[in-house]
Amino acid sequence: MPRHRSTAAPPDAEALGRAARGGRVAHTGFLEPSDADALVAELHAAGVSLTVEGGVSAARRRVVVAFPEHVPEATVAMAAVYFEGIEDADALRAAARTAGVDAGQLGDAVHHRDGISLITLAPPPEQLLALERIVGRPVAPLVVPVERVSGGSERDLDVVVPSLRVDVLGGKAFQVSRTYFAKGVAAGRVRLNGERADKGATAGPGDEVYAEGLGRFRVVRVEGQTRRGNLRVTVHAERA
Repeated sequence: MPRHRSTAAPPDAEALGRAARGGRVAHTGFLEPSDADALVAELHAAGVSLTVEGGVSAARRRVVVAFPEHVPEATVAMAAVYFEGIEDADALRAAARTAGVDAGQLGDAVHHRDGISLITLAPPPEQLLALERIVGRPVAPLVVPVERVSGGSERDLDVVVPSLRVDVLGGKAFQVSRTYFAKGVAAGRVRLNGERADKGATAGPGDEVYAEGLGRFRVVRVEGQTRRGNLRVTVHAERA
């Protein structure tokens, strides 16, 4: 699986698609959920192979990676920078911006009992590592492997459902009631492959659903029907 450590490309679907069709891997910087969703929808519609990742489970800010058809999968290298004693993620981001760090280089902030880890593209920006004080507090940024930073949880779930409606699958994936998840759909807080999910939306193998506040899930496969006519489905759920 290729991993890339290049400078982030602008979040332009046409440019990413052109690179992938030309045999190259290209990626964006970290994007806000709405921007990532919109870009994913465009690339899906254009038939471009892609992955979307944020470094930790159910990451809010993610990188979109486009790659050629002959490549099984591609990812982008990420790291984490730990700031001991810091609790205010907004203050940390503000200090990084003041130091000249581009927002696209910074992913989610993961809170720990004694500090914050900030996900970044690898290698981390030098300006971030050079920070000495945040809101008046001395800091000593420490680079750690992103694999050591926990954020949410993820697992494969085998579920039995009466249909492939998004609200039915969402209830099972996040272990909430269908009614609760349906309210999120009605409020516009649920997206299917980057587009707002409507009340009757359905999801099949390969489709991804993002629910604000809960996380995201992807339909891995549909096994078939039970004797009672229900469906056996495997979903990969990332909980926030």
